[in-house]
Formats: sequence, C-alpha cells, structure tokens
Amino acid sequence: METNQYMDMFLDESHEHLQSLNDGLLGLEDNSGDLSILNEIFRNAHTLKGMSATMGYNKIAELTHEMEDVLDMLRKEQLAVSGDIIDTLFKCIDSLEQMINNVANGDPEDLIDVSDLVAKLSALTKGTPPPAAAASTPAPAAGQPAPAAGGSGVVELSDTEKSVISEAEKTGMRGVYLKVTLAESCLLKSARSYMVMNALEELSEVIRTIPPAEELEQEKFERSFEVILITGSEEQAIQDAVMGISEIEKAETKIIDTSAPAATPAPAPAPAPAPSASTAAATAPATAPTPAPAPKPQAAANAPAKPAAPAAAGGAAAQKKSHAGQSVRVDIEKLDTLMNLMGELVINKVRLEQIGQTHRLSELTETLEQMDRVTTDLQNIVMKVRMVPVSQVFNRFPRMVRDVTKELNKEINLTIEGEDTELDRTVIDEIGDPIMHLLRNSLDHGIEMPDEREAKGKPRVGEVGLIARHEGNNVVIMVTDDGKGIDADVIRRKAVEKGLFTQEEVDSMDNADAVRIVFLPGFSTAEKISDISGRGVGMDVVKSKIESLSGHVDVETHVDEGSVFKIKLPLTLAIIQAMLVQVQNEMYAIPLASIDSTLSVQPTDIRTVQNNEVIVLRGEIIPIIRMEETLMVPHVRDAQELFVVVVHAGDSKAGIVVDKLIGQQEIVIKTLGNLFMGLKMFSGATVLGDGRVALILDVATMLN
Repeated sequence: METNQYMDMFLDESHEHLQSLNDGLLGLEDNSGDLSILNEIFRNAHTLKGMSATMGYNKIAELTHEMEDVLDMLRKEQLAVSGDIIDTLFKCIDSLEQMINNVANGDPEDLIDVSDLVAKLSALTKGTPPPAAAASTPAPAAGQPAPAAGGSGVVELSDTEKSVISEAEKTGMRGVYLKVTLAESCLLKSARSYMVMNALEELSEVIRTIPPAEELEQEKFERSFEVILITGSEEQAIQDAVMGISEIEKAETKIIDTSAPAATPAPAPAPAPAPSASTAAATAPATAPTPAPAPKPQAAANAPAKPAAPAAAGGAAAQKKSHAGQSVRVDIEKLDTLMNLMGELVINKVRLEQIGQTHRLSELTETLEQMDRVTTDLQNIVMKVRMVPVSQVFNRFPRMVRDVTKELNKEINLTIEGEDTELDRTVIDEIGDPIMHLLRNSLDHGIEMPDEREAKGKPRVGEVGLIARHEGNNVVIMVTDDGKGIDADVIRRKAVEKGLFTQEEVDSMDNADAVRIVFLPGFSTAEKISDISGRGVGMDVVKSKIESLSGHVDVETHVDEGSVFKIKLPLTLAIIQAMLVQVQNEMYAIPLASIDSTLSVQPTDIRTVQNNEVIVLRGEIIPIIRMEETLMVPHVRDAQELFVVVVHAGDSKAGIVVDKLIGQQEIVIKTLGNLFMGLKMFSGATVLGDGRVALILDVATMLN
C-alpha cells in the first residue's frame, strides 16, 4: 500500500501515544495497583504497534510488541510492577521517540539500536510468574472462545476482571460480552479485528479479547472472536458500531451480571469447562444479531487498501469523534493562511472606514458598521481556533522532572495548575525551552538535598510548581519552588568575579536588581558544569526568548523560602490593539497592552536628573525617551506642546515623546524578515488602511 499519504497522521498520532505512555507510566509509578492505568498504557502501546506495523516500521513494531507482552503480564498480575520495569519501559519510550523522530526526518528507523531493550523485555516475559498470578483464572487458549457462545449466557472472568466490572457498575456502567463473526469471504481477518477494536474504544473500555490481541493480529483464530468490555452505551450502539465495518457477518452482545450465580453452560460440540467461583452469568437475553448488508463484489479486492491506514489505529485522524462532539485535525499552515486572510480583511476594513469618513458616504458607513460586527466575530473565531491549551507544553515536564530528580538524588514533587489556560499557537511553539530552563534551575539550584532540607526544618520532599493563568490580555506562567532561594550577596560576588560588574556597581544595586543579574549572558552560580546546569546560558535564553515574544520575565525570591519566576506573555501575536503615533512624517504603532497613559506636557515640565530627562507624574519620576533622538532623525522644530506616551515593561516605565497622537487602532502584525533582524527596537510592522507601513515599537527593548 502507499503509506506516504498517511505519514502526517502516523507522526501526529505516534507523538500523542508516546505522551500518553509517558503520562501513564508516571501514574503507574505512583499507583502500581491501578489496573485502569495499566489498561490505558497497554492500549497505547498496542495501538502504536499496529500503526507502526501498518506503515512498515518493523523495528518500532518489534519494540512495542515486547513492551505489550510485559504490560500484559503486569495486567494479569503475572509480573509485579517494580522500579526496574518502570525504568526499562521509560527507556523504551525514549527510544521509540528517537526512532519516530528519525522517521520524521527521513532517516531509517533503525539508527537507534534497541536490541538490548528487546532482550531485557523478552527476559522479563520469560520469568516465572508469582504464585498469586498462577492461581488466577487463565485466559482461554487461542481458538477456544470463552464458554459464552450460543445462548448459554456464561462468561469466564478472572477475579480482577470481576472486580473491575463491579466497580464500573457503581458508576452506572456495565460489563458486556460481545461475539463478532466475520464473513466467510473476509481475507484480512486481522485488519477487520483491528478496526472492530478501534470502533469499540470509542464507546467502551476493552478488558479482554478472546483470543488475546496478539493472536488476533497474527490471525490465529477462525471466523469469530470475543470481547469483554465495560461501557455506558446501549448494546444496540455497540452492535451498530461493529456492523458498520465491512465484512462483519454478526455482532452478538450479552450483559454480564456479576451478581448472578454461575450457570451451567449449554451442551456444545466441544466440551466446555465447568464454571468456577469466578464465573459471572449474563442473565439478560441476548440481543438478536443484526443482519449484515450484502457484501459488495469488490469489497474483498479493495480490503487491503484502507483498513491498514494509521487512522484506524487511533480513531479517524482527520476527524476525531468524541461523546461530547466532534473535532477536526487541521494543518498548521492552513491556520496560518486563515490568519493572514483575516489580517488582510481587517486592513481593508480600516481602509473602507477611512474612505467613508473622508467622502462622507453615509450608506457606506452604515454598511461598514454591519461589516465591522461580522469581521469582529470572525476574527474572534479565528483567534479561538488558533488558541491551544498550555497543557501541550506542560505535559512534557513531569517526565523531565522525574528523570532529573533521580539524577540529582533529590525528592521533588511537581504540581501543575492551570494547564487548560490557552495561548496562541505561535506563542505555544516557543515557550517550551524557557520553561524547561526555569524548571531545571529550580530542580538543580533551588531545591536542596533531602538531608539539608530536613536540617532546616523543611519537609524532605521539595515542592516545585508550574502555574498558568490569565491576567487581562496576557497569560502569566510561573515556576515556583520552596528551595533555598537566591542570595543577592552571592550574586554580587559572582558578578564581580566574572567581570560583569565592578564592586562599586554591585554595591549600588538593591537586592531585586542584584538578583536580576542571573538573566545576563554567561552568568551562573554553579560551582561545576553538569548536564543539568552551570553553563551560564539558561537564564539568558529565557530572557531573550520571552522578550522576542513581546513578553517579560522577572524573579521574586527569599533566602531559604524559595523563588518565583514569572513569565508574562500576550495572548496572541497576530492581531492586537495599538496606539498609532507620528514622529515627523512617519507613523509608528505602540501595543496598547504596554501603555499606561498618554498626556501632553510643556517643554518646561521636562527636568534633568543625573543628565537624564524625566517628568514627574503623580509623584513618580519617569524617564523620557525622545523618539527623534532614538531614531536618529534630524530635528525639525521645537514644539510648544509635547505628547508623551507612558509605557511599561515589567516594573520599568518610561515616557515616549512623539509629535502627534493619531489614535487607537486594530493592527495586524507582520514580521520584518531576516534582513531587519538587527533592528531590536521594532517587533514587527503593520499595513495601515491607506497602504502605508508603520513599524511596531518593541517597548521591552526600548526600556532595557
């Protein structure tokens, strides 16, 4: 089959399953007895294996197959969850991620040698199961369905399965037995069983298949197979979902009643095992099987083409369905194109408004009022489509914290809050590295060793927090810790040792300014360089990256109490409200989010303090930035009245002197391109309604 058309689906869904595997193993490490977590991990590994095999990536499929065997034994309690097994499975996930990244880059999957991992997993599965596992009811052998066929209503369940179904019944769900019979003409039995399992996962949680999943994949069954599942859906919905798949002859269901006594199975051609204490009876009458539609003559010939598509492995990749509604996976480039078209619409709307005002066209003005409402609604929808939860970034950090904690021999608990907070996709793509650096800083520099914490009267387990929340038109992301904090005196001493400042300069700084030295390039307090920190690049990367996103980063710290690193980011970088100003004949835009106030002053209101021009506003001394001098344009004339735009970036404020205030306007941000990358004072440009280009001032850069 031609797999190139499915490559994007495969890569997207593979990364989703890897993230789910990471999350599941972290949960299993904290709660090794939770069968639902194990089932979820098993399903993700199973799906990833099927997708990889379908796409022809046999090494990935081989590794996930071995993982699946170990996970299956854990589910059946034939293996006990241990630190060694967890570590091995994490190494498998890391290797799978590298292999899939190789595939994405066009490289062979087998650049990564996983033979040692495969051998270790294989050794685990060949070990002797504990006595407790041996006592549980074994799964039926291949080709021997559970004694629930026909109308007997008996299903052999293990004690664990009975417990799971009983717990589900308390929440209004129930256990259901399903028997699926394939058409005699079916050529790809494994593909059909695979599609059935994925259809079922939309409506239920599969507990067991008879024969086991690997034997279904290897087609080690006749025309029928059986499934035990938990669902809140009606039996008819399950039957309809299965019968919607081609080459399915029958789908028979029975409700499993764990409270009923064991029943004696009806006579069958092959002798059935006697029911045991772990037998649950399905007392409800079987729903009549739904007749299958007559198969099309070409169905068998076309069968190989689409059942094997990766979409079948994780639901339809192009359109994923859920109980609450439907969502569509959209290519990022299409969203960017939609955003650009929306920007052009906004520009032309502003142009039409100017034409209507200039020529006093009342009919045009009335039409534009309606158009303005429509474009505003459309813009809001487009912006919401681009918004994604920060959980897409936050999800990667629990695993990182777990690994770093083990490497440092510390005890640290990570708490995540506000992961549903949404940011524009362009911002989300860029904030991962800054947050990672801040977290590593807290883990390495912030949190003390357990014995040291205990000596200070603190709990041995350190607390690190990752918090996101909305503040007006901004999103604030904080990395907190209850560690040793940052000692301003240590920062001063290190800054002098590294030649960044003189002793006189650091002595004149207050503690807050001294602590901010950590954001300078090349600064580090680490005594030795490690894989985690000490190279003096982390905090500098954070500051430069956040400022490039029109954001701001700051730190608040107290010795022996901890630190809070606070990142403030705009919700979106695409369309913003701005104040248009004029300096001589040129127009400039200042983001409204950075403006505190505007005022007019007389030249005599400007004073000089330590050779710097300032104004006093409500008792606060604010430095002045003259745009003519900053832009190095010739001075034309002295004005009798000056217009000042008071702006802020973090705790810093300044008054920008301009010739004229044009007014507030919605603008579309356009990047300047590589040719103008050196112009740090400007964050971009916008096209005005009359076709002129206005540069957008980067307030954070101007104030620093």
